[in-house]
Order: sequence, then structure tokens, then C-alpha cells
Amino acid sequence: MSWFKDFFGRLFSRPFGGGQSPIIIDIPPEVYYKELAVYNCVNFIGNAVARSEIKTFENGKKVKKEDYFRLNISPNINENASFFWHKVISKMINDGKALVVDINDKLYVAESFTTTERPILGNIYTNVQLDGLALQRSFSTDDAYLFRLEDASVKKLIDGMNENLGSLLASSAKALSKSNGQKYKLHISAARAGDDEFNEIFEKRIKKQLTSYLESDNAVYPEFEGYILEPDKASNSKNADDFVKLKTELFKTVATAFHIPESMITGNITSMAEVVSAFLTFGVDPYADVITEVLNKRAGLNNYLLGNYYKVDTSAIIHRDLFSVAAAVSNLISSGAFSPDEVREDLDYEPINEEWSQKHYMTLNFTPLDDNGIQPQGGDESDE
Repeated sequence: MSWFKDFFGRLFSRPFGGGQSPIIIDIPPEVYYKELAVYNCVNFIGNAVARSEIKTFENGKKVKKEDYFRLNISPNINENASFFWHKVISKMINDGKALVVDINDKLYVAESFTTTERPILGNIYTNVQLDGLALQRSFSTDDAYLFRLEDASVKKLIDGMNENLGSLLASSAKALSKSNGQKYKLHISAARAGDDEFNEIFEKRIKKQLTSYLESDNAVYPEFEGYILEPDKASNSKNADDFVKLKTELFKTVATAFHIPESMITGNITSMAEVVSAFLTFGVDPYADVITEVLNKRAGLNNYLLGNYYKVDTSAIIHRDLFSVAAAVSNLISSGAFSPDEVREDLDYEPINEEWSQKHYMTLNFTPLDDNGIQPQGGDESDE
């Protein structure tokens, strides 16, 4: 993840050597929970965008040529499209923007880059790195795509928003661990307890024996005369309810920032259709719209006016069972809205590509109204 990568990159920027000792870092557990919540949200959106189809059009008709293959199958020699778009979404969320450069008709996501702002002439991107490889050239808006949804990085906003919640989570985890720890009482006679010689023996020998005994899975503790070791019944154990509630609240807070329904990230989904619809509308479609707009922006106005454009179709994200949509398929074709081939493609089936399958059909009950809103005689015999 970028947070860990940046953190360790700064920490270990100088190589070890000259007798330096290894550095041990204790990363707070609340950081893991926050990163896990962000990772889940990025995966939700990334998976959805990767499953979408980026349609390419020429003269207003859908075609599958080089651009389609590059955007939906393999953007470059090393990556498939799903992995590629995951990287784009991850960069947009973690860094606030993602730069994709075009090199010999192959697309690559920049790991890092420097922007020279030129409001009139167009920005220039330099110091571009691709998986550790520094490119010795600059890129303009003619050979690069900048995907950016908002000015502020969502990740940075979450870091600030969860600062207090993370502290509460850490305190709750520590209290839970302490309350459920194993505690004992060692009974010692009052005379010995105040003896300096005994105190020295206790620190050097007895305390060491007790620690070893309590930390071992299987151990024997020699209980001498005058000493009684017994569990401390006063220490009450606690359940993890408060801790789980705080962790759930942290996940919900992160989900809200990404416009993802809370039930998706907590797993308590009751109405799948409504939840998925809300997720696509508010969580995925904004990213799909950005990709559509950026691709068409670089293609230019003339291509767009000629009907040569791109469109990210998120309808394929929802899993559809053929038997459950049979009635809807019939209505789509019988109303003349779609041809059989168009419906087959939407259901992820190959088109038949016959003359009859590319035509549009309409049942006889559909007839136009006249200027007065009256149906012409003989238009619908079923009403007679």
C-alpha cells in the first residue's frame, strides 16, 4: 500500500552498513485496521471498474479494434486490463490523481511524476517513473492521461478524520488485552515481605521463576512453604464487544468517505439490488465518468463530433441470471428499443450477426397517437 511504501521509503532511504543495528518498528494496530478498511474500499471500486466494459465507437457504431483491445484486454506487454485499472483507481484514491502515459501505443501507470503547470498551453509531466524505471523524457497532454476526480486526496481526509477514532481503537484493544490477561497473587508472610534480604532474593530469583512459569504453555512452579500462588479472582475478564463496535465504526467511516453503502463493507446486506444500485451510482459511476471524459478529451473534439468516442459501461458489473431477466429481455426486444444482437451483447453473449438479429422489432399493440392524443382506428384490435 502506498502509505506503508512511502513510510518505509523515507525511513530506509540510506543503506545499512558500518556496524549499524537493525531498526525495529512497532506499527500501531489501528493503522492496520484503517489501511485494511481503505484497501477493501479501493478493491470494491477497482473490481467494479475492472469488470466494466470500455466501449469504443466509430461513426456512432460500436467497434472492437486496437483501442478496444488496449483498454479492455492488455494495455501493455506486462499487464492485463483488470490489473491496470486497479492501479489507476488505487492511485486516484491514495494520491488524488493517476497519470497514464502512452509509449509506442502502450499504456503505463506512472508510479510518480512531477507536474509543470501550464494553464494555457497544457501541463508537462517530467521525472516519470514506471515501477522504479526513471524515464528520461517529458510527456504533454497529447501523450498522457491524467485521471483525477477531486482536488483533495480521499486518503488524506480519512487519515485526519480517523485520528481520534484510531486512538480510541488502540486504547480499547489495550484495555481488552489487559483485562483478559492471566493474573495471580503470591501470598507471603508479612515478616518476610519487609525483609531487605528477601526483597533482593525475590527480584533476582522468585520473580524470574514466576515470569517463566506464567509465560510458558507447560510449566511447573515449585511452591515453597510459606508461599501460596493463586489466581486473582478480582480481575474480571471483558468481552470484545466494545472493541468490535469501534472497529466496525472505523470501517463505516471509511466506507462513507468513498460513498460505499455501509452494509457492503460490514457484510450485513439485506437488499442486494438496492445496495448494489447505490454503490454503482455513488461509488463507481463517478470514476467511470472520469475515465470516459479523460479518454474522450485526449481523442479531441473532431473525433467526438464524428461519432468516434469511448464510453465506460458499468452495466456488466451486476450479475444477471438468464431466467430472472427473461421477461425483461422480451420487453426490450418487443418494444423496439434493442435488437436481439444488442441484448445478447449486454448479457455477455456473442451476437448472432444475422440480418434478422440486427433488426428492431415492435409488437402490434404499439401504435402512434395522432395530434389529439387519440389512437387511430384499427391500430390496436385488442381494444375493440
